Amino acid sequence: MGHLTDPLPPWAWAGRATALAAFDRGDDEAAIARLTSETVPTAVTHRSVDEGRHGMVVAALRFEHEDLIVHLRVHVDGRLRTVTGLVFGEYDHALLRLRRPDSHESLYVGEDGGFTVSGLAKGPLSLSLHRSGRPPMITEWFTV
Repeated sequence: MGHLTDPLPPWAWAGRATALAAFDRGDDEAAIARLTSETVPTAVTHRSVDEGRHGMVVAALRFEHEDLIVHLRVHVDGRLRTVTGLVFGEYDHALLRLRRPDSHESLYVGEDGGFTVSGLAKGPLSLSLHRSGRPPMITEWFTV
C-alpha cells in the first residue's frame, strides 16, 4: 500500500494565494480606484530621471476614485521591482498598504504625496490608501 500524496499537482497551487488575496474581505468598506490609464513606454521613452536610482520604467499606471488620483511607475532592475508613486487628493496623513498574496507592508505617503517601494518580487500587487475620517481606497490588482 503506497503513501498518500497531494491530489493536486504543484502547478495547481501556484495561483491559489493570488486568488485568495483577491477575495480578501479585510477592505470590504473600501472604495475601489479604477485603472484609468496604463502606458508601456517605448524603447525611446522608457528612460526617466529615476532610472539611475530605481531601474528602467516598464509601466506607468493611473488609478482614480472621486477626489483621489494615484500615479504609479513600475521600475525593473534585474529580478526585483520598484514602484514609485504620487498621490493627489484631499488628505492630511495617508497610510499606504501594499497588498500581496503572501504579505502586507505599510508605509506613510510623504507630505508631497510621493512614495517609493523597492525590492518587490515580480507578481500581483494592489495598494490600499487609508486617510483619517474616510473609507480606505484600494486599487485594482496589477502586476509588477
